[in-house]
Amino acid sequence: MTIPINEIQIALAAAGIILAANVLAMLLFVLFARLPNGRLREGIRSIIYELDRAADNMENAQKRAAAITAAIELINWKIKILIPRSILTYLLGWVIDAEVAAIRRMQAATSCPDLHKEDDAK
Repeated sequence: MTIPINEIQIALAAAGIILAANVLAMLLFVLFARLPNGRLREGIRSIIYELDRAADNMENAQKRAAAITAAIELINWKIKILIPRSILTYLLGWVIDAEVAAIRRMQAATSCPDLHKEDDAK
């Protein structure tokens, strides 16, 4: 028995995943800001470092374009949604920009430093 999946269900699932990822990221930033130095804080620091690195990569126009192209190819290959490429490119670009902005706002709100700038200074 197969369950039919339509485009609205896919869009709602994607929105739910993005929302859940943002809530988890915010929780990590708040924990990082409030925890004393220790193993848990260092573990969270490494996760935040990777989030920061991903945001830095998406601010690079070439890497952002490559990520959008890869996502479009995956969507067209796996799901076969008939959305024009220009609209899909715009939507994916908007989502990436929103996620980068959210990560930067979380860093500012929790006074979490830009961990890559710290590493470059060493």
